[in-house]
Amino acid sequence: MTDAVREQYERWVYPQPIEDLSKEAGRDFSDPTFLGRAYWPHRRPREDLRILVAGCGPNAAARFAYFNRKAAVVGVDISEASLAHARALKAKHDLDNLTLHRCRVEDVPALGQSFDLIESSGVLHHLPDPAAGLKALAAALAPDGVVYLMLYGKYGRAGIYMAQELFRILGLGLSEEDLAAVKAALPAFPHDHPLRRCLTGPNDLAFDSGIVDTFLHPMDRGFTVRDCYELLDGAGLVLQGWLNRHAYDPASRIAQPRLRELISRLPERDAQHAIELIDGKIATHTFYACRRDRDPRQVRIDFDGGGFMDMVPVPRPGWTRSAGPGLLLLQPGIVGMTLELRERRAAVASRIDGRRTVRACFLDAGSTLEAPQFVASFCRELFRQLWVAGACDLVLPEAV
Repeated sequence: MTDAVREQYERWVYPQPIEDLSKEAGRDFSDPTFLGRAYWPHRRPREDLRILVAGCGPNAAARFAYFNRKAAVVGVDISEASLAHARALKAKHDLDNLTLHRCRVEDVPALGQSFDLIESSGVLHHLPDPAAGLKALAAALAPDGVVYLMLYGKYGRAGIYMAQELFRILGLGLSEEDLAAVKAALPAFPHDHPLRRCLTGPNDLAFDSGIVDTFLHPMDRGFTVRDCYELLDGAGLVLQGWLNRHAYDPASRIAQPRLRELISRLPERDAQHAIELIDGKIATHTFYACRRDRDPRQVRIDFDGGGFMDMVPVPRPGWTRSAGPGLLLLQPGIVGMTLELRERRAAVASRIDGRRTVRACFLDAGSTLEAPQFVASFCRELFRQLWVAGACDLVLPEAV
């Protein structure tokens, strides 16, 4: 089956090759510039990172090297056609910090290197044994390293998996004729078929290799939230966070009070799985994780801990602020949820600058003398809301 996957990507290079990185609109969400403060809330940002892009395709490793010139970037892939394009980008943009290998994800430990960041988007769900693939990546992870993963969602892609099964029954493979048959068949799906819901918004149907990857892939499985946790458990990793935190947060997603209360009583992973079942549309799970033996203070934000008021909120890149009298509107570029804050909450949130602590943001907003319990409760509720929305990350004071 691995040979069949390799055959697909040799014949149908995916995603679409980028010809000029200087014309790219921006970096990947996994890039340290975007998520670095969430990856490493305990230390100041570093530029000399060791980055592995596992399953790099034609573009991803070169893009990381282009936007992170002081980092040492390694890209591995099983497709020589994809690597050939990555080499062309390396030569075009003088990416001396990029090294490429034809290598399976499962064989990454043989490189004999340790990495601060391992990025693997849209790869593990195409492996014959995703657990073995993640264990291999975990074996190459530095003590405070981070693995960034994107896995297909089981329920949000249900319509696609139905179509894949149909095309397997029809005996379609990877030829031009098979691609033409898929294109002809897609309009025949009824307007209320689950597939239609999967194809709203941006998708891969605009180019041939995207259609092949979506409907004719020889190995493609979807994951539930529970599956994601079990995959991490088996590799000795722990979840640090979801890219879209609000998508898995009961307070943000569940409007019905009784249902929200019942879900909030569940253990965290069960509550997030419950939200996935209610939503039914989560097509990808994107998250980052670290080794199980990493210091807990470097892994999860303790909103109830004694040191919370001394943490420093750092704005996420891409957010815009619109301020008016007693109003602050926070809007994400793409990832996150829009927040409308008024009066005191707006005044406190507007003090976030990446240097002030939570306590300083509250005091600098002109707050009066109030009971410490009220101040702590107010700040925990507000900054958790901001953090869940993706408006900011929270770092330790020594990381500023």
